[in-house]
Amino acid sequence: MDQFSEALDKAGDAITELAPAIVRRHRAAGVLTWRLMHQMESELFAELEATGLHSRQMLRMLRSPAVMDYPKDDREVSLKGHEVVPAAFTALRDAWDRVD
Repeated sequence: MDQFSEALDKAGDAITELAPAIVRRHRAAGVLTWRLMHQMESELFAELEATGLHSRQMLRMLRSPAVMDYPKDDREVSLKGHEVVPAAFTALRDAWDRVD
């Protein structure tokens, strides 16, 4: 495995590991809205960046790209119909469904 692939895997694993803690802080909201999804994504990446374990370039690559134009309103999140789903959105959605 090359260095890039290894760094990508480590960052992806870190996203998956951190997502439940982020979700627990917001679970009382009851409904996962797009606004909340973006807020949690920002928190997740701020925490990952603070660890210093992942390059900023790698973290920028894993964020939801603005060109994908995901909603930022109070509609409930649905990832259906999106051809590409950022790793953080997937991890946060999965954690939202699992965490009480």
